[in-house]
Amino acid sequence: MKANSSYSSHSFQKQFLDFEGFKEAEIISKLENNSTWLSTIYVCKTIINYTFNNFGDAIQTARLTEKYQESNPGFFMYCVNNFYYSLALLANYKNVTPIEQKQYLKKVAINQKKMRKWAHHAACNFQHKYDLVEAEKARIVALNVKAMHLYDRAIAGAKENHYIQEEALANELAAKFYLVLGKDKIAKTYMTDAYYGYIRWNALAKVKDLEQRYPNLIIRSETTAPEEDITRTIVSNSASILESSTNSNNILDLTTVIKASEAITSEIVLDNLLEKLLSIIIENAAAQKGCLILLKDNRLFLEAIDTNGDNDLVILQSTPIEESQDIPLSVINYVNRTQQPLVLNDATQERIYKEDFYILRQQPKSVLCAPIFYQSKFTGIIYLENNQATGAFTNSRLEILKLLTSQAAIAIENARLYSREQIKSQQLQESLETLQQTQAQLVQTEKISSLGQLVAGVAHEVNNPVGFISGNLLMANQYIEDLLELLSLYQANLPSPPEEIEAFQEEIDLDYLIEDLPKMIGSMKLGTERISDIMQSLRNFSRSDGVDKKPVDVHEGMETTLMILQHRLKAKAERPEIQIVKEYEELPLIKCYSGQLNQAFMNLLANAIDALEESNQGKTYTQIKKNPNVITIRTSAMVDKVTISIADNGPGMSEEVKNNLFNAFFTTKPEGKGTGLGLSISYQIVTEKHDGNLYCISSPGNGAEFVIELPLDKVKG
Repeated sequence: MKANSSYSSHSFQKQFLDFEGFKEAEIISKLENNSTWLSTIYVCKTIINYTFNNFGDAIQTARLTEKYQESNPGFFMYCVNNFYYSLALLANYKNVTPIEQKQYLKKVAINQKKMRKWAHHAACNFQHKYDLVEAEKARIVALNVKAMHLYDRAIAGAKENHYIQEEALANELAAKFYLVLGKDKIAKTYMTDAYYGYIRWNALAKVKDLEQRYPNLIIRSETTAPEEDITRTIVSNSASILESSTNSNNILDLTTVIKASEAITSEIVLDNLLEKLLSIIIENAAAQKGCLILLKDNRLFLEAIDTNGDNDLVILQSTPIEESQDIPLSVINYVNRTQQPLVLNDATQERIYKEDFYILRQQPKSVLCAPIFYQSKFTGIIYLENNQATGAFTNSRLEILKLLTSQAAIAIENARLYSREQIKSQQLQESLETLQQTQAQLVQTEKISSLGQLVAGVAHEVNNPVGFISGNLLMANQYIEDLLELLSLYQANLPSPPEEIEAFQEEIDLDYLIEDLPKMIGSMKLGTERISDIMQSLRNFSRSDGVDKKPVDVHEGMETTLMILQHRLKAKAERPEIQIVKEYEELPLIKCYSGQLNQAFMNLLANAIDALEESNQGKTYTQIKKNPNVITIRTSAMVDKVTISIADNGPGMSEEVKNNLFNAFFTTKPEGKGTGLGLSISYQIVTEKHDGNLYCISSPGNGAEFVIELPLDKVKG
């Protein structure tokens, strides 16, 4: 579509889309059944008619566009049509009857409802459009303060999202608004911004239109010759550089400077800024090479070099100027010392500088070297050279460079500040994450500690009565044996007891009682011993670690942990018991914090049980029995380390999950079932407290194996 050429052409029929090879009437007749292309043509006509103040025609073409919307509702052009349709209605509001005005406002309200919805989902594309229409609505009902605010919001939004044409349009409408209010000075500022915005958009016909209608509202450079076309750019390539410097040394193109300044100040990342900055300065100063030198810690560093104005080929470095072979040190030192710009028309012929090693080697012709100041403080140097012609750096080039370096100094300082703030922000974020992790771990450790104290207390309290029962059972067993012996003697010496005794013997089944009573006492004794063992295991598991590591039997700690988890391992209604396979090698005693190491065993075994229970979901008891749940525990000793492995035959895990396993708060369990701290704490216990290693071997469908490695220099045999 050639509609955009309407704007870039200096003269055209604003009512028709007629160009070379494109006749509106012919094209429309050929596209009668193509709603997409017809709507595109009518949208273009709406935009052109509105832009050149043909508001009635703009409304008519916008209505024609709406006719085709139902057949292609998702077409982006209809969003554009919505925008210009509303603007055209509001612009034509004063020219119609009160009844039509109500109809206009009703239609604008319908359009704005859609626009607000689009802006909610894609503010970067639609919010400034919505704001501009709202500003125009406020204008026609004399809500002037609201209109002022909305115009500025629309301008800022369009600028931020690079809608050059709509930024220019918003400035133009704001200028007209202030002109009606009699605020000519303010109107002049907005109209000037609109004027140069249309230039950047290359809408030359619109530029001419503004020149004709508002000649007194456009601020132009005082140094621009009257006959010069304001859209002319000083530099576009090296040939035009030489020509422009020869023919019009006194021309300072304000458009170019504004464009360059905006490009410089729009960048906030230092490395990107240096690249863009050098490219822009080289383009606008007639140079083939540029170097940016910045002051850091009272020393000058060569930060970037550009040899052709292409920011894709900018070399970023940070080299002290004394160590660089890419600049003439004598020239740099002169500007550093005097803090005045230096222009050499032919560096190879300058008596003072022609002996410089760099100049002797590279033979540059024109050289320009200028200081950079920020708030009157020297912050760096810009070095430029032209190797094609002598005298390339004229006064006008120097003036351009002064303007650009002043903008550059501000941008560099902002970028440095941004970089420092980014570093601080990152440090604060890391500190916050560390604090949160530490806090969570402290809470978890405190919970474990409190639980350990509780378990130790319970074990102690239970142990006392169990010990009492166990001791009494020994005596009771002896008493029962004595009574049974006495009964045996009675039976031997009184073989025919009275009928009453015989009846009672049969009632209580004396023979069975004599046989079963010792067994019952034996079972009670075994039970109390089992309780004592469990209590001792709990006390061992919850034992508080001292300051120093102590020699520990790893197998004993593992067995204690398994005993505590026995209730989770045993068979349940929905599954058989989880089998524990132990492949223990003989290990030496290991100097460690036994309580912490037991906690790591507990976390790893509990995770293995969780994984197996997850893999059982959706399976029947029979299916699980055919492929039983198994946890395999292996231990081995090598020359330099002891290895403890806990493996399950569960579902395994993906590489992404495996990479995040030991991060604090990471969990794949449902909400409320896990804190995401177990593995993180286990990792810290093994790696930080014991100078060991903890890693996982797993893949989807192949279970998971957690391996603990403890260095043997921490082992005592």
